[in-house]
Amino acid sequence: MSTPHAGLIGARSRVLSALAISTALLTTGATLPSVTSIEPVSATSLELADISIQVPIVIPSGPVIIVPRDRVEEEREVTVRFVAQGEDWATIYLNGRRLFQAFNTRRDYAVNLEPGAYYLEVTGVTQFDVWDSGYLDVGRDDANLIVIRYGKSSGINVLGDPYAWFPD
Repeated sequence: MSTPHAGLIGARSRVLSALAISTALLTTGATLPSVTSIEPVSATSLELADISIQVPIVIPSGPVIIVPRDRVEEEREVTVRFVAQGEDWATIYLNGRRLFQAFNTRRDYAVNLEPGAYYLEVTGVTQFDVWDSGYLDVGRDDANLIVIRYGKSSGINVLGDPYAWFPD
């Protein structure tokens, strides 16, 4: 059972879709991605007479959602604290270079790292006795402190950003 206005409703939705797409293109200067490649589209705010208009733009039935941002977030260092578990002596290697050795009295260590991925190895006294290894990806979210607890039998446990540790 169809209504006499069914054709009018379909035409109206097509017109509204075209209006939304043209508004997005005219106000942000963005272009729609091609079918073969999808690239990020940056949005700028429209300023008229000292009034800043920032409205999320959603293009119907398309993979693009444009949300204007007030400012670009600056990258900041992340404090990574290593805490030894148990009584065993350990050595921490970051990107193949010795960072810290945990002996009897000094069992924890803190370092500030730039955002990025680092290869982390936790070994015994020598580099050949590997307890655990993998990639540490810091600065992915707003966590500014990551605590890494490590031990010979417990492996590596990460607190602060659960997705920062990718074991081998």
